[in-house]
This record gives sequence, structure tokens and C-alpha cells, in this order.
Amino acid sequence: MIKFYRLSSLTLILKRTGLALACLASAGIGIASATVQVPVVQGRWEFVVTTGDLTSQTDTMGQSIFSTYLLQTPGSTALTNISQFTTDTVACDTQSYNNVTVADSSIDDQGNVVVDFTVTLSGQTPFHYVFTGVLAQGSPKVITGTYKRSAGGCTEGSLGTANTDGNFTATWFDDLLGTWTGAFDADVAGTGPTAVAASFTLTTNTDKTLSGSISIIGSGLVDSHGTSCIANPVTLQPNMAEGISQPSGVGFELFGIDANGAHLWINGMATNPDGSIAAVGEDNPSAPGTTGTSNDGTNNAYTAFYGITGGPCDGFGGGDAPFLLVTKSKKASKRQDGQRGQHGRNNSLSRSSER
Repeated sequence: MIKFYRLSSLTLILKRTGLALACLASAGIGIASATVQVPVVQGRWEFVVTTGDLTSQTDTMGQSIFSTYLLQTPGSTALTNISQFTTDTVACDTQSYNNVTVADSSIDDQGNVVVDFTVTLSGQTPFHYVFTGVLAQGSPKVITGTYKRSAGGCTEGSLGTANTDGNFTATWFDDLLGTWTGAFDADVAGTGPTAVAASFTLTTNTDKTLSGSISIIGSGLVDSHGTSCIANPVTLQPNMAEGISQPSGVGFELFGIDANGAHLWINGMATNPDGSIAAVGEDNPSAPGTTGTSNDGTNNAYTAFYGITGGPCDGFGGGDAPFLLVTKSKKASKRQDGQRGQHGRNNSLSRSSER
């Protein structure tokens, strides 16, 4: 160990020889400076209002929910989002698509987070939902705190007074990567096959779109007349005329083309074993008395519905919204009863005014 007076003498000698003290640092002798680490929160987030929703909101769209993909440059405190991937259930949002942005938002080194969702409507003043909370690293990773919405409602941009409007919880989900197995059911109960084994493999691309493939296992998915509806393999496409294969909050949307040219789409949500949505505060268990929190924040299981356009089974899978329950395991799982269908508000496609 170099004592202080000896270090001073050494410094004087170095200065006399024209060397800077910085040389010591490069040699590992200098005093290390502390670096501030900003928590990483980039990824899929589901922001769920848990208290404070107006009756006009809950009667029409249920809870106010923002499903998004937040972006964060490594080491930066600034947060933005992928607007195309962002959906919501806010009743005031009457525009169809791509009109929710995150700006003037941040996280500091203590985990204090501010996320400002700005909703732009044609010919009107944008309105805001601003979520202010604290990050808790864990399983699940969550942000909890309070929020404010524009005081004037749907057409006013001002946040009004300093009073908050209620509480929220946001749940983080990691990028989709890997293979899931599950089972398709026919479009109308009793008129087609059930529990047709299937698997799909997903990759999250650098632009956060999704790609991969879907395979039907065994005899395949056929309609009531015995016609095969999906020809292996289905190649998932990041961008198609029907939509973008992308993750958003608790869910995802997939679009692909099978070997015969038929187009397949799948919409899925991360779910708990009891069928509830796997985001904290968004739980709606299918069975009375269950808590719906046993698996929150994980990508282990998804409940989905599908549709087919083109080919011999055009429209197959529409209407009654058959489900594909998929799990990240080797064993295929059959669908559970009590799942919400295509028109349920908790479906990440139909629930949102963004689609």
C-alpha cells in the first residue's frame, strides 16, 4: 500500500518528468471513480390501472390498460416506446391504430420511473396518462405507484391539479425466444378436431418484431369435411398485409404463411394456470376463489386464438375463437375451459381500440 506522503512525492517526481497522474490510473494505481448504474427496463410492459377508473371507463372497456414495448438506450435514463406495438383499453381512445407515444419519460439510478403515454386523436388535443412509480426488481419485475390522467378527459391535454387519480401496477415480460407446444381446437365445438398437437418457435428480431415457424404435429388440423387447413410449415413473417408479428405488453400477435399459401394469424396472451392474465393487477380468474397470481410475469404459458385466410379453409378459426394453449415445455397442453374468447375485453387484439 502506498502511503499518502509517498504518493505525493511520486506525483511531484512525475510532474517534474512531464508525466501526468493519469498514467497511474492507466496502470491500475489510480483511485477508481464510482459509476452510477441505471436499471434496465427495456422490454414488454403491461400498465394496469388498479384504482381510480371512472364508471364510464369500467362499464365500456374495463380497466384502463396500456400494453407497450419500452425502449431504453443502454445506460440512458430516457424512455420511449414502439408506438406501432402499443395498445390500450382507454375508452377515450377512439382512433384505430398507432397513436400512443411515450415521451418525456425516464428512470433514474434509484429506480424512480415516470412514463407519459400521450394519446393523439385526429382533430383534438392529445390527452395523457402519466404513471409515476418505483421499480422493484424481482420475479415478477414490476413498477408500482400512482397515475394522473388529463383533467379535461378525452379532449384536454392538461393534467390539472397535483392530485393523483389512482394507483397502478406495471409488469415486465422478457423477449419471446424459444419453442412452445400446445394444441389447436376446431373453429366450432363438435364439428372438428380438438387438441391437435402443435408447436411454434419464436425469435425476437433486433427491431423487436417476431419471426419463426409453426408446425402441426400428427394428422394435422382439418375441418369438419376432412380438409387439411394448415400445410406444414407455417413461416412467420415480421410484416404482412394483415399485420406485424410483434409483442406488446402481456401478449403477442403472429402472422404467417403456410406451405400452400394460406395466411394464418394467432393472437395470444400470457396466462396463469387458472386462465387469468399473467400481469399483476389484471387478474380475472375463471374459477371462483382463485387469486390468479401464481404465475404473474412469466412467459411460460399462453392462451391464444387463430384465424386462416385463403386456401381450403378460408375463415377457419373465426367467430367462436378456438384456443391454442401453449406452454414452454415438451408436453403439449390441451385448452382449459373458461378462457376468454375473441370478443372478451382481456384479449390483447380485440380489447384495444388500437386495432
